[in-house]
Amino acid sequence: MRNDFTSLVSRIRSGPPVGLFRIGWVRALANLNEFFVHHEDVRRANRLDPRNLTPAMDAALWLNVRRGSHFLSRRLHGCGLEIAWAGTNERVMARAGEPTALASGEPGELLLYIFGRQAAARVQVSGPPDAIAAVQRTHFGI
Repeated sequence: MRNDFTSLVSRIRSGPPVGLFRIGWVRALANLNEFFVHHEDVRRANRLDPRNLTPAMDAALWLNVRRGSHFLSRRLHGCGLEIAWAGTNERVMARAGEPTALASGEPGELLLYIFGRQAAARVQVSGPPDAIAAVQRTHFGI
């Protein structure tokens, strides 16, 4: 049994296998998203409020929202979607189209939203009624 544990630790320490996840920024993007979203899945399932994040974590999550929002909103049809970091001038056009809805919130909440956790995310969606309806019936995420 000791050899199995030792080889497992060695394998993990050697990093990801050859492929896309060997690229540092790809690994950082995916890992931050996965760890954050799944951590919040557990918290929200246990009726815990969102965490107070550091400015650095908010900035990192916002960067990932900006990088991933177009891909994660690919199932949205019939309208556009703009995403805004509440209380700042930071915005990204996730999906072009008319009419356009605006999803606004904190970076972590926006990440949850575009990852398909709309029911748990504290995000305000505004805009024309047709755009809001299209956004609300869309399954975001991977």
